[in-house]
Amino acid sequence: MMILHRPRWYAAGLSFLLCLFLAACGGDSDSNPSAVAPPDSGGGDSGANAFTVAVIPDTQKYSRYSPERYTAQTQWIADHYQDEKIKFTLHLGDVVDLPRQNGEWVAAREAMQILEANAATPYSVLAGNHDVLNSGQWDDQRDLTAEPFLQHFPASLQAANFTTFQGTDSTGFNSYHIFEAGGREFLVLALDWLPSEQTVAWVQGVLDQHPDTPAILTTHQLLGIGSDGETAVFTPLGEQLWEDLIRVNDQIFLTLSGHNHGEATLIGKNQYGRDVVMVVVDYQSGFWGGNGMMQLVTFNDADQQLDFRSYSPWVAAIPEAERQPQDELSRWEFSVPMNFERRFADLNQGNVADAPGNIEGTEAYWILDDDHRITRADGAVQFLDASGNGNLLELVAYNEPQGDLADFFELRDDKPPFGYAAGTATFHGNNDIGGYYLTTGGAGLSFENSAAGKPGFLPQYTIEAIVRLPSDWMRDENQWSGILNHEPGITQVCQYHEVACSGSDAALGLNVSSLKEFQWVSTSQNGKGQDNWSWEVSNDYWYHIALVNDGERVQMYVDGSLVMRTGVDEQQGLLVEPGQPWAIGINSWQGNPGNLFAGDIAEIRINNRVLESGDWLLNQ
Repeated sequence: MMILHRPRWYAAGLSFLLCLFLAACGGDSDSNPSAVAPPDSGGGDSGANAFTVAVIPDTQKYSRYSPERYTAQTQWIADHYQDEKIKFTLHLGDVVDLPRQNGEWVAAREAMQILEANAATPYSVLAGNHDVLNSGQWDDQRDLTAEPFLQHFPASLQAANFTTFQGTDSTGFNSYHIFEAGGREFLVLALDWLPSEQTVAWVQGVLDQHPDTPAILTTHQLLGIGSDGETAVFTPLGEQLWEDLIRVNDQIFLTLSGHNHGEATLIGKNQYGRDVVMVVVDYQSGFWGGNGMMQLVTFNDADQQLDFRSYSPWVAAIPEAERQPQDELSRWEFSVPMNFERRFADLNQGNVADAPGNIEGTEAYWILDDDHRITRADGAVQFLDASGNGNLLELVAYNEPQGDLADFFELRDDKPPFGYAAGTATFHGNNDIGGYYLTTGGAGLSFENSAAGKPGFLPQYTIEAIVRLPSDWMRDENQWSGILNHEPGITQVCQYHEVACSGSDAALGLNVSSLKEFQWVSTSQNGKGQDNWSWEVSNDYWYHIALVNDGERVQMYVDGSLVMRTGVDEQQGLLVEPGQPWAIGINSWQGNPGNLFAGDIAEIRINNRVLESGDWLLNQ
């Protein structure tokens, strides 16, 4: 795992980021709220295993100007944890506004002591940038004896009050809890505002100790709000946390952060193809620093979804007739589908067997739609291998294309009439203007040992592709383009497996010829056999191609019909060289990529057995 490096932008850009991300609000209040249940809470209507997690975002303005709004939140949790089934409370940091003002810490402690009075209302808390003496220091750079956060929220305090508390790192600024709810355990990670490399390594150690426990990660800043005021985007530090920690640890299914004013959600796909729901929520810039607004996240077992709603106990205590327009009772109610049993099964095992087309014997399965694209903080395009065998695809450039990525490659919601893809990848490039293709090291494509005792032999197979050529297909620009290929040339693979054969074509390739035919080139245990050819195919039409080898010969089917020039001579399976690249959207010659594909590719599946036609993607 890569560790979190202190970004070069940090020292120079801190002042700018603080000006961008921080704001101040103020006011006075002398109201006294009472505990009131929210309307239509639904706490008991979501199944026997339903439960709720309470989220308290930035309380800094309450600690400074209106402690009663802060205590209204914690008192409501204390009064309603049973009927709302609140199993845990998460504070997202910026507990106070001015860390050197002791009175603010006293106000915060009074609010949180309400939860500490009952072991059944555990909470986690973390330091935001307003909670530390120098917000420009990483957590391992601080004078721990001087930090007020550690004085008012030491590990000993949580350990004494809650059995959920499991410990902190060496700084005391990062902690973790384990609570039980809905018939399973959940791990809570509470990370500092500026977690150091040391902290990320500590977090990884905690996750490694609990590989089967679903985890909720909280930190003060992970996401920001885009210029439209609604879209969630990674902060620079959030990008690093996503790439180095969240994306590579399948346990982390939910993140919650504050710091940036507003509310937004980003659903990313980790490297296992699983959803990670990421939420930023911070109401401090609103009326009276948020007016008591907090968030409730219900694990809705009956409807298999996470239900989000923001609710203000402070406003609930104001008689409805006396509320002002700015007294907002609730807001931002939405749900995110999540099959909890499936999401929490086989964590970190690379098991993405949720794909319905991932049938027995599948060696690699690429579905090139937005649902199967892995989220990268830097915007890079990757696709998971739905077989679970780790053959991750990554989009790379060829011949230095100039212009926007969308001019050369895009994902569209244009679903083929068969198969499981919800859309397609569209390739627009050609060799003259350049373009993009997808490549993988094929970590899971080592197959069996050949007669020479070397891995890379597949005795039988069914290889399928769902493709469409564009309406403007041009021979000069698009001929001999590759749909699927194994990059090394025939000679290289033959020498590797000690077979007497040679050639400059890709050792394995599904291509589009100069006559607009589908061509299948393969190297087998008994040498290089004759290629398979379809008829001249049409533009702007979805085709299903199946290549079936029974261990003796290979036959090509297009839309279920056997082509004429196929199965001519004996071809015993296929040979590849493990560790050498595989590619989608480009051909190769003498081991070098070339001849970009133009058109749509929706799915490609490699199976290690002969599939009956009823199992083909064509019939799904």
